[in-house]
Amino acid sequence: MTMKLIHGDCLELMKKIPDNSVDLVLTDPPYNISVTTEKNGKKRKNEWDNIENYIDWCIAWLTQCQRVLKPNGVLYFWHNDIQQVADLLLAIRQHTNFLFRSFCIWDKGKSYRAKVWLNRKPDSVSALRSWFNVCEYCLHFYKAPETKKNAGAGLDRIKNDPECYKPLKDWYVAEKKRLGVTEKMILERYRKEIGKSGAMLRHYFKNTQFEIPTEEVWNRVFVPLGFGKNLYKDYEELTESYGTIRKSYELLRKNYEKLRYVHHCDEQHCNVWHVPSVPFNKRFHTCQKPVEILERLIRVSSNEGGIVLDCFMGSGSTGVACLNTNRNFIGIEKDEVYFKIAERRIHEAEGK
Repeated sequence: MTMKLIHGDCLELMKKIPDNSVDLVLTDPPYNISVTTEKNGKKRKNEWDNIENYIDWCIAWLTQCQRVLKPNGVLYFWHNDIQQVADLLLAIRQHTNFLFRSFCIWDKGKSYRAKVWLNRKPDSVSALRSWFNVCEYCLHFYKAPETKKNAGAGLDRIKNDPECYKPLKDWYVAEKKRLGVTEKMILERYRKEIGKSGAMLRHYFKNTQFEIPTEEVWNRVFVPLGFGKNLYKDYEELTESYGTIRKSYELLRKNYEKLRYVHHCDEQHCNVWHVPSVPFNKRFHTCQKPVEILERLIRVSSNEGGIVLDCFMGSGSTGVACLNTNRNFIGIEKDEVYFKIAERRIHEAEGK
């Protein structure tokens, strides 16, 4: 596996990563909440977590993630401030090509923070005006096609490809011309016989969500208009031809399947994760995530040998998770202290 660790500002360094080259972005950006930490009895504010024009800044790095991700790329990023999450979701929808897929919750269980809260007396928290937060959120996105955000994948794309099932489509057009049948005539008969609006007629033998009629529709609508008396004698022959053509496009279908977003379901596959947080005395970083969760996300949303990018690498947990799951890794970290910690942790993990 290749571990590429880069020290510097991700907004500049990501520009050097080629377009469409990354399989998965899994990152933990600053939350812009100015966390205060205590070390050796001294309190200090994490300046890296105080960012002006935060939403615009996020859109800037997310735009770079969009560029470097492959067409079937997946993005996860962490946050814990729900108001900023709401603002981010709106901005992402307006300014990027990402499709929001899942809102996942990391329940830290009986973490230090939760224990402290449980031991407080009611009168000591009288100023609190919201629910005490003992979880963090992981937002899950797909990279949408440039041309159509709701475009499907796999077989859906085949059904929208003009070249697929072309022999049947050409036959249908030729039969209409031979019989002197118009779409209006078919629609009128469909409404009379089936009693529905005729919305499905937009898909029968067409380039948009290609379908063939059901047996009932074929017999009651198309056969009386003359279809099936020449090339296709009955509905069974039509469906047999349809099946034959499907087989001929099997290779094409497999190629399209490669474009589907990677998602390997595992056990207890839901959006709430009950994993203890890393104890404070064992953390390398204030906001360190358990390697267990990171490994799971990597296994679910990428394939072995894929490339995972963490543009806010911190102390290198994502890199360790990549080593443990046989993925290549690109990690970028601006803070020199954390970068050196990440280097050491990942080199030690490589040695093991």
